Amino acid sequence: MTINLRDRRRQQTAREIQLAALRLSLCLGYPAVTTDSIAAEAGISPRTFFNYYPNKQAAVLGEPPSLDCDCAAWLVTSTAPLRSDLARLLGTMLEQKQLDRQIVRMIEQIWDSAPELMTIFRNSMDSIALAIGRLLEARLGPDRRLEAMLVAELATHALSNAVRAWAADETMSVADIPPLIERQMAEVGQLVL
Repeated sequence: MTINLRDRRRQQTAREIQLAALRLSLCLGYPAVTTDSIAAEAGISPRTFFNYYPNKQAAVLGEPPSLDCDCAAWLVTSTAPLRSDLARLLGTMLEQKQLDRQIVRMIEQIWDSAPELMTIFRNSMDSIALAIGRLLEARLGPDRRLEAMLVAELATHALSNAVRAWAADETMSVADIPPLIERQMAEVGQLVL
C-alpha cells in the first residue's frame, strides 16, 4: 500500500498531535490536559487540532485501527482454518495502522488514571468485532450468528493482548503479532473443550 505525500504529512501531523497529548498527560496528569494545551504543545492552532481529532480522548488514543470489509471479503470464502484466517486478517489491519511501541506504552501508562479511555478503546474494538462478526456469519451461515460474534470478540481481545505483549517485548516484531493471536485463540479453544 502506497500513500501520497499529502496523506503521509497528514499522518505525521496526527502522530505529532497524539505525542503532544501523551506527553502532556504523562507530565501534567490526564485530567489537567485540554485541547488548547495539546494544540500549543504540538505547535498548531486549536482549529487545526479539531481538523484531526474531535477531543482530547481521541488525540491520546490516536486513529483507531479500522477494518476494510471489502478488502477482507476473502475471509468469507477461505477454506483455511478459521483462527489462521483471523490472525492473518488482524495482522493485515495492523500493517496498515503502523504501530508505534512507544505510543502503545504511553497509552498504557495513562489508562490507569483515565478509565474512560479504556471505554473508548473498547468501543473501537467492538466496531472491528462487529465487522468481523458479519464476515464470519457470511462464512459460517446465518444459523451461526451468535458463534460468529463470540469468535469475533475473542479475536479482537486476542489482538489487544498481542499488541500489549508486543509493546512490552523489544524482541517481538509486528510480524510476531498474528501468530500470537492465533496461539491465544487456540489456547482459549482448548480451555473450553
